[in-house]
Amino acid sequence: MERHLIISGHGRAGSTLFYTMMRHCLKDFGLFDSEMPTAQVLHLPGNQCSKRPYDIFDMAKILQANTRGKQLDLIVMLRDPRDILISRHRAVPDDYFMAADLCYFIQPGKVPTFTAPGLLQIQRGIMQVARSGAFPQGIFYLKYEDLVADPDSMQQALAAQLGLRFEGSFAEFHTAEIPAHLQGPLNGVRALEAGPARKWARPEHRARIIDQFTKFPVLHDVLIGLGYETDRSWYDALLAGDSPVETGGVGNDGGGPKAL
Repeated sequence: MERHLIISGHGRAGSTLFYTMMRHCLKDFGLFDSEMPTAQVLHLPGNQCSKRPYDIFDMAKILQANTRGKQLDLIVMLRDPRDILISRHRAVPDDYFMAADLCYFIQPGKVPTFTAPGLLQIQRGIMQVARSGAFPQGIFYLKYEDLVADPDSMQQALAAQLGLRFEGSFAEFHTAEIPAHLQGPLNGVRALEAGPARKWARPEHRARIIDQFTKFPVLHDVLIGLGYETDRSWYDALLAGDSPVETGGVGNDGGGPKAL
């Protein structure tokens, strides 16, 4: 049976990084030089792999477009919501890229507009798909933190759980040719760096985090549901002006998100 791998989920959660890794190593699948809506390429013969975070909203359309009867497998990208809320994009250098309610919409040759769905809408989309039963074989939840901390383990997990074949290492993705359309969201091509943990906890982001969690307190439920915290003590510390205590953890335990 022909297959199609769908990479979707949170924006600013490493989907482009992950897709370039897949382009470097994945065998037996065709991959594209840019972000492509799955519904537009599902008719292509053979095994294919596409990535587009907002495909999480189009699953009904994707299922309807699957006229070839391909096996569809969904990989959902996740990331600590606090780091998503302080993420930057080179197309919008003077502002945070994604908020709880809205995100910048980037179109080639046009000024970015703050009109795209934000973090909470995407999270609701993920939960709706998880509850829909559209993927009875399960959904692979891939956390950005796990991917950058141990890309080889994530590669092995994908091979084992989805029956994929690889040649080469995820960690060496930067040595391959990366199409121009994928370089932009990466904010530059370089070797994989885990970088400092908990960027959101830096003093320059304190006002941003407090603002977003004050306006949208449901973010606490998302944070706990995704396993990044176990309670709100980190936030109490932030409000008090202290260094937040890290109480949660990350990891791909095979389960899905529980919030919203």
